[in-house]
Amino acid sequence: MLTESFLARIRLDGTQVDIKHLPLLLRYVAAYIPFENIDIIEGTSQPLSLERTATKILQQQRGGLCYEINPLLAAVLIENGLQIQLISAVIYDAMNEKFSKTGYTHTLLLLEDHGERYLIDAGFGNNVPLVAVPLDGTTVSSTNGDYRVVGNELYMKRRYRDGQFICAYRFDTQPIEWPALRVSQQIIEQSEDSAFNKRPLLTKCTDNGTITLSGNDLTIMKDGEKTVATLTDKEKAVAKKTYFYQ
Repeated sequence: MLTESFLARIRLDGTQVDIKHLPLLLRYVAAYIPFENIDIIEGTSQPLSLERTATKILQQQRGGLCYEINPLLAAVLIENGLQIQLISAVIYDAMNEKFSKTGYTHTLLLLEDHGERYLIDAGFGNNVPLVAVPLDGTTVSSTNGDYRVVGNELYMKRRYRDGQFICAYRFDTQPIEWPALRVSQQIIEQSEDSAFNKRPLLTKCTDNGTITLSGNDLTIMKDGEKTVATLTDKEKAVAKKTYFYQ
């Protein structure tokens, strides 16, 4: 079973995997499984499969992108009896006020429980909603911000960063399978419009902010205060182990 290894990876050994504990699970996934594109930058990525993803994240203590983290989480939730489907979304670029040209390459989860549907997303960088977001438009809050669904779009108001709700992405509730994930992987790795094939990135949430290593720049957001440091290669290697590969 994946569950035991997954819970050990996020320091929640023995925790019950169910709806009640979902916010706890999502918070610890965000804290211990970094969002990262290192394999793309180093040219070492392999075609997606659950087995390869589990090895990378659970055994090698690595992180991954949305099409790695979220399918692994989905497999764990399904293993514990939750009704989960993988779905896709297109990311909204709020700065340029347009949707990404890479299309529906963002992978996330659709949860159904007692006739209600929710979005679950553990693979949206440090913008992940740390709770399940209901599709009925109800606003939900977590330590990193507020989230709500309007129509088929997710809106977020990130703590200390946004003065109002902004669109995060537009999603499609049609279920997808592993072949579609591999297509997304290929686009994200090769497209000139991809944001993830140009500069190494590691990022994660903490209890009071975020930590991001982009290139050699380490940015720490803590209680709304931001510090930025440019690291040497040696310092960068230490930062990876200290903050991300724990």
